[in-house]
Amino acid sequence: MQKLITLSLILTCFLFSHSATAGKKHCQGYRNKLDNVQAQQRQSNSNKRSLSLANKEDKARKTWWQCETGKLKPKLKKKSKKKKLKQKKISAPKPIKMLAKQMPDTPLKPLMPFAGEQPVELRSSDQYKKLQAWLAFYQPAKMCARPKSTQQFAACVEDKRRQQAEFENSY
Repeated sequence: MQKLITLSLILTCFLFSHSATAGKKHCQGYRNKLDNVQAQQRQSNSNKRSLSLANKEDKARKTWWQCETGKLKPKLKKKSKKKKLKQKKISAPKPIKMLAKQMPDTPLKPLMPFAGEQPVELRSSDQYKKLQAWLAFYQPAKMCARPKSTQQFAACVEDKRRQQAEFENSY
């Protein structure tokens, strides 16, 4: 009989200790957020930023304490994006006639796929070889990486033009 009582006491203690530690693991994310805000507060901040961080700390501490005491409402599970895409209905595109009614001033143009104003430009392998040779030939000055004034920028542009002409003559 005595063994049964001690066994039940040990089992009860184990169950209560397990539920207490499980709650703390659940609230660890809230505690980490509170610690992060407090670490930001220890750094130097402007007055406006300090007030903002104080508000964040109050909110984080309140949320963490509600979680610790078991008063925090559990978060709702979010639906996955795949399900949302399946549920969302795709509306059909409006016909051209309906668009014309909405915009009566603009004349209707037939839609043509891949139609553009400029011609399509195809490059041959020779052009790529020339580009590769130019990249190997061109050596910009160090000051041209970040010109400090418009005079330096103009000098860099002139240097590049001079090197381009030299490259074209030699290629």
